[in-house]
Amino acid sequence: MKQIALILLTLAAFASPGRAAPADMNTQTCQDWLDAGEDEQEQMVAWLRGFIAGRSAGAMFDLSRVRADALTLKRFCQSHLTVGLVSAAGSWDR
Repeated sequence: MKQIALILLTLAAFASPGRAAPADMNTQTCQDWLDAGEDEQEQMVAWLRGFIAGRSAGAMFDLSRVRADALTLKRFCQSHLTVGLVSAAGSWDR
C-alpha cells in the first residue's frame, strides 16, 4: 500500500501544472519572450548568457547582470518582435 501511495505521489509531482513546457530556444522570438512571465524571462536571460559565454569560450557568469540584460533585451525586443531570441541576445554589449 505504501508503494502505491509513493508511486501516485511521484506521478502527481510530474503532472503538476507548475512545470513549464520545454522551450526550443532556436525558435523563440522576441514576441515569445515578451509574452512570457517575469520568472520565465529571467530564466531565459540566464540561459542566453550561458549560451553566449559558451560560444565565446568564456566561463564567467555575472548574476548581477541578469536584470540589466533583461531590460536591454526588452527594449530591443519591443521594436523587433519577430527577431529570434538568440539573435536578439547578440545585441548585448559584451
